[in-house]
Amino acid sequence: MRPYQNYRRVEISTADPTRIIVLLYEGAIKNLNQAIQLHPTDREQALAKITRAMDIINYLRESLDHEKGGEIAQNLHRLYDYSRDRLNEAIIQFNEDPLNEVANLFQILVEGWRGISAPAASDPEQASPMPPHPPDGQSTGLSMTG
Repeated sequence: MRPYQNYRRVEISTADPTRIIVLLYEGAIKNLNQAIQLHPTDREQALAKITRAMDIINYLRESLDHEKGGEIAQNLHRLYDYSRDRLNEAIIQFNEDPLNEVANLFQILVEGWRGISAPAASDPEQASPMPPHPPDGQSTGLSMTG
């Protein structure tokens, strides 16, 4: 295994829950931006990047704790559903506009989570509406290949 892969695995396994959420959003954004760049020239690779972003969105959606998260979790659930719908449109129509829209939306979300993550680093009592690690055997959708 390459050193970067080892570093990413350790970073994810030891990160607080909000940091993991930030990493997931960053992974989705990275894959969407790569799909946008590949869009006009390599449909197969663009589709693989969109699929990876959708896997991340699905994980985020399924990980919501509606009991603890209340209205915020409900709103995020709807937002993730909308994002998946837009990415499906991008796949069907092979149009990059939905990719840009979802990437921009996730950029806004990641900035918010980064703001939450900074205080959480100094206060371990702060809770996240999502679990810190994916269930055993499930991928987070994060690319470990850099």
